[in-house]
Amino acid sequence: MGASVALAGSGGAVLTGRVSLATHPWLADHTMSGTVLVPGAVLVETALRGGAEVGCERLEELTLRAPLVLSESGAVQLQVSVGKADEMGHRALEIHSRADGADGEWMAHAVGVVSSVRGDSVRIADSWPPQGATAVDPADVYRLLADKGLTYGPAFRSLREVWRRGQEVFAAVALSEEEAPTVGKFGIHPALLDAALHAIGLVVPSGENGARLPFAWSGVSLFATGATAVRVRIVPSGRVGEVEVSLFDATGLPVASVEALSLREVSEEQLAAAVVAAGGSSGGDSLFRVEWVPVTDAGAVVRAGSWGVLGSGGLLVPSEGEVFADVSAVALAGVVPGVVVWECPVPVGGEVPGVVHEGLAAVLAVVQEWLADERLAGSRLVVVTRGAVAAGAGAGAAGVGVGSVVDVRSAGVWGLVRSAQAEHPGRLVLADVPVGADAGAVVDAVALGLGSGESQWAVREGALLVPRLVRAELSGVEGSVGGGFGSGAVLVTGASGVLGGVVARHLVSVHGVRELVLLSRRGSAAEGMAELELELSGLGVAVEVVACDAADRGALAAVLAGRSLSGVVHAAGVLDDGVVTSLDAARLGGVLRPKVDAAWHLHELTRDMDLSAFVLFSSAAGVFGTPGQAGYAAANVFLDALAQFRRSQGLVGVSLAWGLWADTSAMTESLGEADMQRMTRQGAESLSQAEGLALLDLALAAHEGDGLLVPTRLSIPSLQVLADSGNLPAMLNGLVRTRVRHATSESAGTGLREQVVGMGEGEAVRHLIQLVRGEVATVLGHSTPDAVSAERAFSDLGFDSLTAVELRNRLTKATGLRLPATLVFDYPNSHLLAEQMWREIAPERAAPELDPEEKAFQEAISAIPMSRFREVGLLDLVLKLIDPPGNDGTDDETNAESIDDMDVDHLIRMALDGKDA
Repeated sequence: MGASVALAGSGGAVLTGRVSLATHPWLADHTMSGTVLVPGAVLVETALRGGAEVGCERLEELTLRAPLVLSESGAVQLQVSVGKADEMGHRALEIHSRADGADGEWMAHAVGVVSSVRGDSVRIADSWPPQGATAVDPADVYRLLADKGLTYGPAFRSLREVWRRGQEVFAAVALSEEEAPTVGKFGIHPALLDAALHAIGLVVPSGENGARLPFAWSGVSLFATGATAVRVRIVPSGRVGEVEVSLFDATGLPVASVEALSLREVSEEQLAAAVVAAGGSSGGDSLFRVEWVPVTDAGAVVRAGSWGVLGSGGLLVPSEGEVFADVSAVALAGVVPGVVVWECPVPVGGEVPGVVHEGLAAVLAVVQEWLADERLAGSRLVVVTRGAVAAGAGAGAAGVGVGSVVDVRSAGVWGLVRSAQAEHPGRLVLADVPVGADAGAVVDAVALGLGSGESQWAVREGALLVPRLVRAELSGVEGSVGGGFGSGAVLVTGASGVLGGVVARHLVSVHGVRELVLLSRRGSAAEGMAELELELSGLGVAVEVVACDAADRGALAAVLAGRSLSGVVHAAGVLDDGVVTSLDAARLGGVLRPKVDAAWHLHELTRDMDLSAFVLFSSAAGVFGTPGQAGYAAANVFLDALAQFRRSQGLVGVSLAWGLWADTSAMTESLGEADMQRMTRQGAESLSQAEGLALLDLALAAHEGDGLLVPTRLSIPSLQVLADSGNLPAMLNGLVRTRVRHATSESAGTGLREQVVGMGEGEAVRHLIQLVRGEVATVLGHSTPDAVSAERAFSDLGFDSLTAVELRNRLTKATGLRLPATLVFDYPNSHLLAEQMWREIAPERAAPELDPEEKAFQEAISAIPMSRFREVGLLDLVLKLIDPPGNDGTDDETNAESIDDMDVDHLIRMALDGKDA
């Protein structure tokens, strides 16, 4: 511990310190299932140090509440607090940790009691080695531990000799040569104390599902310091799973003793819970919530006269801004407004699922028309909803505005438009106003929001609120595993999927569910369902597999008739990815149906049941607005809103907006390397199955007030890189340090334009070609631009509509040019695209663009692979044209290689001249 402070009045103390693999590298040699696990011996040594600070030499008891894990790069702050002495001289002690540099809640790892009563010291009576004891190979001990996931490196692998005599175990333990010189820093070196316990497995059998680790220590006394080697005796205490431990020096004098040490099985899932609660195994964070925070520096209010209004819904009166009947009317206006405001229509009448489908189809149509018209490229469309987001005057965990969703019918708009925003930055704005706001109040809200420069906002009671992802508060839940689903039957939809099956097993093994109703569209005929049913039934669980499409209200009602459930988990869903401009109402409806329709039917048909849990498996795609998933994002934001709506109605409900799971499923099997690298660049990391289930348990125990939690692994260092480059989405601003950027008149790409304008045309085009090749390499996941030929067609490189949009966005950011989303189709290779960019940067200096017919011919020729020239017999002709007369020193192979590097226009002219000849 690095520092201590005496507490006035109580005589207690607070000690603080910092631990990491950089400051304590030997801890990296203590792992469980690949995770660096701080041994309980460290907490014992820390507690003894805390007690010594107030004159208490004996650790009466220490109970470990949660594992303490370390990441490869992160550090942990430790705090030991020792309280006031009671009438017996005993003082309460607690050990907490939190990530270094964080300002969130501290996690409790151990609680105990220290006292000034010195323990009895007894000299060992046995000769050494003990008479009648049988030797055990220490390597066998470590093999048994490794089988349970416990791995020890040199700093901890300190068993030198082991013997067994009946129920007694003896061991000789010695620190490594590297660690022996550091014993002066400790009362007893934790690696020595931990190694003294390694042979406990010979007395206490290992657990069925995980290793047994020290859990509760009683009567710990330290008699000597500076030990680098000890002799150990371990005997059962008489209680199941509990032992007595004595440590002696080479002369038999006592070094330390533990009157009672009980062990508890720690499973991989429990370890993963500690990992995610501590912020992720690789330095990222894993459980978040969305809070609506007030904007205090919104900037100048943008009055209504400077914007237009789309549609005749009465949002604004004509005197406050021009009203346009449709998007085409805006594009045909003499002066296109910089901002056009449109309130989403909410279809009147009908069941909620039908209204959601119809409303989202209408929004999709308007958004697509807006984005497709290049005449509107410099204008923003503000999409307005009413009561569709949980922004309000309530108080969340941080005392910031958190309300409830009033109208779930429009909530999905936020998911759809968020994805469209990611695909087309700067073109769309999302706004939400109160349900009952009149036209004047809406005008004021829009004027306030536009002045903020934010792309998503809500106005409540005259205050401007924006969404920010924040860490979920986990205080008081670190030991919470199991329960939460009551004692009755739990219904799981999507049970035939990978995730549905994993969750069903987890409900049984951890939450103690004894009755399951598993729904899937194919029932027992679904792949793997029969095996799952057999497995769960073998565990004594009453399992009923039902073929039912939960989106069919009648079919679901028939399944639920006469049942009384205690919990619902809705894990069904399908994907139909594509950029927003490629979707249609049918594709959108196909994604909405298993999410929206099924969830609403479950809500209605179970609302009178006494449910302990109503869990909706949503996706972070809706929170972040994942490119290429507008329909999926819309469907999942509806789930988020439904959980929040249920909370406002006094019903249980939580929506978990999951990030990517590492396990491949039917919905993720199509993800390629480029997709994974794109997500990694955005700070997203995949969750292992153990981490995902641990997050499920934490989320169920957290009881957040707004009903929406986001379990996903984010790499904070990657987000910091995005922040430093100015590319961090506003939703994530609260997770990293953002630099203060001074206002400037320069727009994006100004520096690049000034740089290339000072070059000659040839040099400028070559510079832009390198820029394009570099961005293409990044988008496609190549390590260097060398993998991208300037003349090779984008279609041959593997571009699709999503990667095309990403390339457009990256080049727009780099150049400041207004580039169309179709640029890889309009200019099909890096060379042609760079030439067009040069024409836009310096139109007065660039060579004129080819006429359409010549341009089309040139682009067609440039897209033809060299192999096709060979197949149709043109390659030899082209090579002869390239080879100047009298050159007999260049072979065909060399000439063939030169074709790849030759200017395409030059090659085409030579080929055409040869044909004429």
